[in-house]
Amino acid sequence: MRKGQIALGIGIGLIVTTGAFLLLRKFRLSGFKKNLVNNSIKEWKLWGSPVIKGGKIKESGEIECSPIYKERVGEYWNKGVNRNLDGCRDVPWSAAFISFLMKKSGAGNDFPYTSGHSKYIRPFITNRKEGRKSKFKAYTIFEEKPKIGDLVCYSRETGVDYDTTRSYKGHCDIVVDVNKRKRKIEVIGGNVSDGVTKRILTIDKDGYLNDSSNDWFTVIKNYK
Repeated sequence: MRKGQIALGIGIGLIVTTGAFLLLRKFRLSGFKKNLVNNSIKEWKLWGSPVIKGGKIKESGEIECSPIYKERVGEYWNKGVNRNLDGCRDVPWSAAFISFLMKKSGAGNDFPYTSGHSKYIRPFITNRKEGRKSKFKAYTIFEEKPKIGDLVCYSRETGVDYDTTRSYKGHCDIVVDVNKRKRKIEVIGGNVSDGVTKRILTIDKDGYLNDSSNDWFTVIKNYK
């Protein structure tokens, strides 16, 4: 009986400690980061909570040209980058989605709202290289570990890396959770499998992104 009570006490203690740690981690986030993560998760749930793990679809969701959702994509375009498009147009909307979330979450003048990811990736890389004061700086995946509220990005064409200065096709997702013990992070992005989708990516034992499902090359640190 005594051993059982001790075991139960240890179990409860671990649960309380874990809960306190997660709560503390949440409170450590700035108001902007909390808004960005909460708004990202809200949009993901709106699309049916689709999930990709290991590059494969584990949970399906809604699609961009279906009723209601084509108008939602239109909201991303209109409110994010002031363009009149919808989900039935054959135009990538992932950067408009990021712009929508940044603007809604309160990024203000610290983020360049654009329909192309490289149009903010490249300036954020320049911020890091030239040591500029900025709320956003982009590092290689070997320099910085992704944290909640950061962005992780990959190229969508060959011949692109961290030092590429020309315009290029790319994609970025917002980090909404980090689990170093399980060596994974959760990220949310738009226009992924024709919807707003969560991806589960791998990190190494030290917390650096090592996922091989895409050509990830930069972590945009969010200092806002």
